[in-house]
Amino acid sequence: MKCLCFSDSHGSFYGMKAAINKHPDAEVIFFLGDGLADFEELIHDRSRMYIAVRGNCDSSGILGDTMIKKTDSITLMGYRIFLTHGDLYGVKYGLDGIKGLAVDHNADLVLFGHTHQAMEKYISTDEGGYYLFNPGSIGGGYGIKPSYGVINITDKGILLSHGSI
Repeated sequence: MKCLCFSDSHGSFYGMKAAINKHPDAEVIFFLGDGLADFEELIHDRSRMYIAVRGNCDSSGILGDTMIKKTDSITLMGYRIFLTHGDLYGVKYGLDGIKGLAVDHNADLVLFGHTHQAMEKYISTDEGGYYLFNPGSIGGGYGIKPSYGVINITDKGILLSHGSI
């Protein structure tokens, strides 16, 4: 199952649309906040599943007719995925808060944004481990090239990569 992951669009609907056009086989689209109004432009295509969380710059927590939470989770193909923007967990200052979130929620994968920096990291634990994944900022800015995340979930595991537009 292929998923795309976006964060921090900050007014750039077109970056998300371009990434989706590059990956028409994506079945799930994650949005990690700071641009819910941009993301709302995408959800009219009902051929995919859309899951979003609210960021610190999202003035409204409403997407369509749904109240959007600051954190959410879903299980896909047996893997527990936890989503957050990251501001509540201090991700600009280190990963300890987000690591605690992964452990507390028994997550296989934690998706977060807020830093605008693409990142993937595997944390090994006695129980097996988990991934931390930041797609970067699809809106770019601050001298950063726009980026997004590609998540391939297979029966053999989770494969993470980043794309750019």
